Amino acid sequence: MTEPWAREFAEVIEIPANAQLLVLSGVGPTVANASAPPDTAASYGDTATQTRSVLGQIERILQDRGYRMGDIVSMQALIVADPATGEPDFTGFSSAYKQYFGTDKQPNVPVRTRAEVLRLVPPGWLVEVTVMASRVPSRRPQ
Repeated sequence: MTEPWAREFAEVIEIPANAQLLVLSGVGPTVANASAPPDTAASYGDTATQTRSVLGQIERILQDRGYRMGDIVSMQALIVADPATGEPDFTGFSSAYKQYFGTDKQPNVPVRTRAEVLRLVPPGWLVEVTVMASRVPSRRPQ
């Protein structure tokens, strides 16, 4: 794959038999603008804002269990069309995603699926992400 977006994810990841797995349920955004009407995209922010919120929460959940963002091996991202444009903002998702993956500080990228969905259960959510993390038991964070 030569497209620029192809560097955002791995084509395949093999998990060793002795690895531990951690699977997270779907994580959605937290309220970004408490003065906006509740349960609206305006209260949670645009796709990039919501993605940063979601990935920040995932990072904290992983850290609480001794994992790191670089341990994520699989990601599924559900994205709703932005009400302002009527289109899913995959560019906004990618801009936030690239702050966490494929960086000098954290060069790993997971296998990934992004999909547009009609809606998510909580009104106002534009992004929901599920991940699987894996690590070999002897590998502990410093």
